[in-house]
Amino acid sequence: MKKILNKVRDSQYAAAAALTVFAISAMDANAATGTVGDQASKVGTQIGQIGKATVAGMFLIGIIAIGAGLSKLKQAAETQGQQVKYSEGMWRIGIGAALVAIPTFSGMLSESLGLGSVTMTDRGGQTF
Repeated sequence: MKKILNKVRDSQYAAAAALTVFAISAMDANAATGTVGDQASKVGTQIGQIGKATVAGMFLIGIIAIGAGLSKLKQAAETQGQQVKYSEGMWRIGIGAALVAIPTFSGMLSESLGLGSVTMTDRGGQTF
């Protein structure tokens, strides 16, 4: 039983190692030509894309949290607050609203620090 628990606990390290090996092999496949500066600029671009994906993921998690909060509020209203507290729904809505606001906050922060504007485009070319 202890071995199984150790394997489960160590699975996050195995996943991180696999992701690192995959990223390095993908970079090596594209690194056939170019200078160190070219490779550094490619890494910088990839890190920027990871940041955008993280912000978009937080936005989606925020939407889900708001939906879960509204569901908890509905449950609390149906049971008259006896089994489900209203505060459970309100906390989820608050956390969801904070996560939804992160893209706007990060855009304002990057503009304020002079890092340039942050724009996200989908495959159709629509900017949001």
